Amino acid sequence: MSSRLSLFLRLEKSSCFKLKLMVFILGAYPCGSTYDYDFQVYKDIASHSYGHVFQNVYSSTKVADFLNFFLQIPVNSTTQLLSIDQDIYYYATFNFLVSVDFTSLIVSTSCSSCSFTIYTPSGGQADGNNILSESWGSLSYVENPSIGLWTINVNAGGSFSLRVLGFKDNNNTSNGITSYICSRCDANASCRKNLLSHTCVCNEGFSGDGHVCYDINECDYYYYYYWLNVCSYGYCINTYGSYNCVCPSGFISENKTCVDVDECSRPGLNGCHVLATCYNYYGSYSCSCPAGYFGDGYNCELDECTRDVCGFARECIKTTGFHSCLDPCYSSTTLNEPSRSTSYHYYFFAYYYYGYYGRSDYFLNGWHRFEGSGGIRMPESCPSPNSCYTWSPIWLNETHPDQTDGIVNRIACVMSGGDCCYWTTNVQIKACPGNYHVYKFSGTPTYYAGYCTDPATVPEFCSCTDDEECKLVGGRYGCYCKHTDDISALQDLRPELTCGNQEIKATFLQCHLEKFKLNTKNVHLRDSSCTGFSDFNRTKIIAVLSVLKNGVCGNELVNNKTHIIYKNTIYLSMDSSLGGEDIVSIDYSCVYPLDIQLSLATALQPFSSSVDVSVEGTGQLLATIALYKDSSYKAPYEGTQVLLTPKTTLYIGILLKSADNAYYSVLMKNCYATPSKDSSTSAKYYLIRNSCPSKQDSTINVIENGNSQNGRFSVQLFQYVKDLNVVYLHCDIHICYKTNETCKPVSTSHIKQMYCYSVPTM
Repeated sequence: MSSRLSLFLRLEKSSCFKLKLMVFILGAYPCGSTYDYDFQVYKDIASHSYGHVFQNVYSSTKVADFLNFFLQIPVNSTTQLLSIDQDIYYYATFNFLVSVDFTSLIVSTSCSSCSFTIYTPSGGQADGNNILSESWGSLSYVENPSIGLWTINVNAGGSFSLRVLGFKDNNNTSNGITSYICSRCDANASCRKNLLSHTCVCNEGFSGDGHVCYDINECDYYYYYYWLNVCSYGYCINTYGSYNCVCPSGFISENKTCVDVDECSRPGLNGCHVLATCYNYYGSYSCSCPAGYFGDGYNCELDECTRDVCGFARECIKTTGFHSCLDPCYSSTTLNEPSRSTSYHYYFFAYYYYGYYGRSDYFLNGWHRFEGSGGIRMPESCPSPNSCYTWSPIWLNETHPDQTDGIVNRIACVMSGGDCCYWTTNVQIKACPGNYHVYKFSGTPTYYAGYCTDPATVPEFCSCTDDEECKLVGGRYGCYCKHTDDISALQDLRPELTCGNQEIKATFLQCHLEKFKLNTKNVHLRDSSCTGFSDFNRTKIIAVLSVLKNGVCGNELVNNKTHIIYKNTIYLSMDSSLGGEDIVSIDYSCVYPLDIQLSLATALQPFSSSVDVSVEGTGQLLATIALYKDSSYKAPYEGTQVLLTPKTTLYIGILLKSADNAYYSVLMKNCYATPSKDSSTSAKYYLIRNSCPSKQDSTINVIENGNSQNGRFSVQLFQYVKDLNVVYLHCDIHICYKTNETCKPVSTSHIKQMYCYSVPTM
């Protein structure tokens, strides 16, 4: 058994020594339980001595205050009125009799969780003066108790002890002693009487022991954050013994904090128009014009558009000072993308590799008209998932109006996750002469959503290619091949190949595939998940797409030091009714040169103050060259020219834009300045030659060359441009294939010279 134990004795002198008060202070329960025999011994001793056992005490100062209080009580000045000890959870009422005129009643408790209320003989709640209140016990007193039967209600959450003493002060305190105690108080303290004596207490705004008081900094972060939370939304300024609050706009300093100003309480506090309604908020306010008026609340004017001034089927547009009437049939914006058709499905491969969710009409607002081969009206039935080249297709959940209906409001549904009407949005529609409709959109409820068209509403004119014709088939118009006589055997099938800098696209005429009973829905690459799709930008076209990345969709990358080549194979299968196996394979390749020349498309004019300039260069593999304002290489010049001072430092940056970034680096081979746009002129001032900085110019600083997709260097052109008015910069770069080339220039030291060159690794 281990515990922290102290024994305190109070002895009273009479004809013999009499044990008057015994208090035990325990840091932890002996043997782990208050029901153990050892603990009960302490408790019995305390009970018979009219004392207490305090459990789990962590503040020796508070215990000392408790004991000092009882040590100051004069001998023979107290009478025991009530003593209670309980070991269980308890709520009870106890009575005790006050039969003589006591100066005070002293109430002390020991418990882990308890509270009590004292009632006078008349039934009123007594006003107690708290001396000590801790989790392990309490001490208080009631002054001038009346004679009669008193009541005390106790609510305890465990074992507790309760003692009530009647105290009678038989010795009048000397005025001289009181004066002496009070004379020792600090100038910022007050002398206050307690039960037995007087004490010095620091005034509000000060802290200390009463004899020495110091100013409390109410604005201190710790004090502010954990205790007072002064000034609320403002900031605090400390003063001697107090503080002031400086409040932001919308607040006023009141009662040492920042209080919201009700700007709507009277006109002088707000700027609302006389007709407007003012709405107060915490720290601010807003104004709103009444119905029938237009404005921001600070200015209100009559809204003519609420009075049907434009007549039937015309839209009234109200602006400050005037209004206008428009017919949306003749003031709409045309939308003619064929991919809005519900029969168009966006290509899953593009979504998988790019995180791309297709069309977004999130910012589409105002009146619009649909045209083209995708359809001229919104569908009135739920489209299939991922159609209309968008993640969430939008369709009309009601019928279209007639011309006699004018402008009507309709509900449009947003299809998502298989739910045809996951979200809804309002659309205004008007039927126009010429058998078409116009729609007023207000964005979309979610970002990746788009408005669809019904392909069955394509008019009799079609947007067909030269080798197609418009035909009415199955109740709707479409583009169909004029003839298929240009190919007679499967060996003649040749896709149209587009080699882009981000993707490779191969396209077939659908009618050519159908001629040989080939499955138009099972055109795929080496990776069978990369399948063909209907390319509605060109009608009746089947396209298959692969991103310009090695390994994606089965792409094979080959590097011959001068070019890179992406290779793949397209597979065509028989119609499923004829077996469905692959019977045609078409190998294709796209070749990209690795050597590219870039020219800064901006003239440099020395010896002047600087202005913005825009620079850009392109090649087959897309790369750009730019002139930057500082060494951070983050802010390029914009405009057509840049004017330079003699000592201006040029910061030149080159960036490769490729989908297959992991394989390439930019190697700056030659960078030079010329007096004209002609990069082939013989008058060249080399800054970088054979991948190394020029020896004749010490200001050249090559920061990055051959180790990433960026090339960066800086230079002062003073030596070259001092006799010129205009200068142009050019760079020859090599796109280095990092897998089998050493791209970064290598330095080799010889006896007297330093050589720098690029070493390819075979």
